[in-house]
Amino acid sequence: METTKKLSALLCLFFTMNQAISQSDPDSEPMATFCNESSGNFTSNTTYNKNLNTLLSTLSNQSSLANYYNLTTGLASDTVHGMFLCIGDVNRTTCNACVKNATIEIAKNCTNHREAIIYYFSCMVRYSDKFFLSTLETKPNTFWSSDDPIPKSYDKFGQRLSDTMGEVIVRSSLLSSSFTPYYLRDTTMFDNLYDLESIVQCSPHLDPTNCTTCLKLALQELTECCGDQVWAFIFTPKCLVSFETSTSSLPPLPPPSRSGSFSIRGNNKLLGGMVLAVAASVFALLSL
Repeated sequence: METTKKLSALLCLFFTMNQAISQSDPDSEPMATFCNESSGNFTSNTTYNKNLNTLLSTLSNQSSLANYYNLTTGLASDTVHGMFLCIGDVNRTTCNACVKNATIEIAKNCTNHREAIIYYFSCMVRYSDKFFLSTLETKPNTFWSSDDPIPKSYDKFGQRLSDTMGEVIVRSSLLSSSFTPYYLRDTTMFDNLYDLESIVQCSPHLDPTNCTTCLKLALQELTECCGDQVWAFIFTPKCLVSFETSTSSLPPLPPPSRSGSFSIRGNNKLLGGMVLAVAASVFALLSL
């Protein structure tokens, strides 16, 4: 019980603390890493371990060629399923660098775990001993948001955010066969005062109905968490939603290079057995 309390306190502290992420390399540290304790562990130098290493290496290599890739290696109890997904607007170099970091860190942070997922600002990587590609999942997820509130001059912002992103979500569900499936970026101007930039994206293996559901649930969580901030972003196992505001006289900031102070939070309460693996650098911050 005491260990559980300490872990809960650590999770809360980690997800609510402001992060000093490098603006020049926002993918230098993961947003969050979740290791599934309930799936059990594997022993080093076993067939499963070798298959996982092969899978992670292949994902890293393939990320120089595409923004999404999935792979299954092994047979029976030694089977490993894996995937990566990069945000649709990042180039191949950024995608490759992000996935390369992710495959290294997920192996290091979730040593001997049979299932894990890691989120960066530009990508996510996941592996499991269970097939998961076509299943709708929204947990565990992680949030990234500004600490700057929406200006009072942005009239009816909450309603406009919900309506605009709702329309973007519907349009994205029609893009299952596009070059970057389900990815859509939209910019809408309001009152000649500010632009609202919306980004949504689903894993290509979801069907249109599940993609829409995933995005709607993600948007609901994002607006409840951070709907009064100037920008916010949520990454779930199967989809992502992002919005950003900017004055209409200035171009919107290209994600993920956000400015100002911000917070990272996460939600894993609906996925049993998932625990957060915090990077060593974060532990160092917590010990200060």
